[in-house]
Amino acid sequence: MDDVLVRGTVQLAMLLYLVCLVRWIISPAVTSGQEKALPAQRITWTIGCLIFLAHVAAAFHYRHDWSHQLAYQFTARDTLETVGIKFGAGIYFSYTFALLWCLDVVWMWIGPASHRQRPSWSWILLHGYLLAIAANGAVVFASGPTRWIGAPALLLLAVLLIVRLRRPHGLTA
Repeated sequence: MDDVLVRGTVQLAMLLYLVCLVRWIISPAVTSGQEKALPAQRITWTIGCLIFLAHVAAAFHYRHDWSHQLAYQFTARDTLETVGIKFGAGIYFSYTFALLWCLDVVWMWIGPASHRQRPSWSWILLHGYLLAIAANGAVVFASGPTRWIGAPALLLLAVLLIVRLRRPHGLTA
């Protein structure tokens, strides 16, 4: 049951993240003030974040005994096995992922107008980071069905972004 909670919550959170990204990429104005934050999009973004936090809680409860040190050691071991470098500090990239997603959700709820009008470079930086971490989790550090689904999903996002960026106004129109 613990594996289902740990893996299932992150897979569901990443699915919701993917749904939101695809919606933002194909919308007429991804990052400009012209796009209104649709309630369904804001709710999906929020639920995805909450499910990701449930994943973090499940991982800390079932795998790390609520110990940052154990999570650090697990990350170091996993990184060594996967890429040949013992690097426990990678756990901080995951903490940053959670923090940035939470901050974006809060901003979307308490300042929807400023969130809609943020510069496109801030959208690109945020999602560039979140997507890089998600890609590592879904492809580099994953195996089996997670990787089989994660790799094509990333390819789909890349194609959508390329098509979108080829439009006359790129991400802002």
